[in-house]
Amino acid sequence: MQQAWTQAHRSSSHVVAAASSQQQQQGNLVRKLRLAHIQLPLDKQQQLDELEQQIKGGASFSELARQHSVCPSKRAGGELGWVSPGQLPPGFEPVVAAAAAGQVSRATTGRGHHLVMVLEEKQEAEVQHMSVNELQELLANPLLCEEVQFVDVREQHEFSIARLPHFKLLPLSTSSEWAPTIQQTLDPAAETVVLCHHGVRSMNAAMFLVSQGFTNVKNVTGGIAAYSMVDRSVPEY
Repeated sequence: MQQAWTQAHRSSSHVVAAASSQQQQQGNLVRKLRLAHIQLPLDKQQQLDELEQQIKGGASFSELARQHSVCPSKRAGGELGWVSPGQLPPGFEPVVAAAAAGQVSRATTGRGHHLVMVLEEKQEAEVQHMSVNELQELLANPLLCEEVQFVDVREQHEFSIARLPHFKLLPLSTSSEWAPTIQQTLDPAAETVVLCHHGVRSMNAAMFLVSQGFTNVKNVTGGIAAYSMVDRSVPEY
């Protein structure tokens, strides 16, 4: 089942990978940055100054990275990719948090001196977590349920054994069929609760929804197996 989801990610042009480094969080939105850097040894302070002046004078950051950086990322022009909170060394954190797109900043880590450039930035939602007790309270309130999208990514045979009200079945194994049109099937702006058996498949699905622009996605921790512990009317399997 997990393999089917992976294949859907590879085959659909709508499915993009999630990535992450230090960013600032606003509600459930995270500031994600695409970064590049030039790394020099700690004893190359003068060279660092010279490279910074060349960049400010219009020189290509990526070309200078290829020529002078001692980091393996030099082969990609110094690019580190998209990052979000906690992925960068401590020396990068305050520098990156304060930087704007196109700005070159300095950072120092145990590996050396760095010139860091923010190439691009975006705001992206994070997957939130919903406990089974919170889900039980939500399902007990019909008015609130009207405003929520409920998605169950288990298989049809599992759904036949145990199901919860309001949940729409979208099996993970058939994601190649429904993933390309998910933004038409569901409302990306609405609260979306995702469920599976134990919470693993649903987390993968939730991450995919976030990558598609869904802004309020919640994964049910422990899945329907945990829910059956608080609601004994739900069969275990």
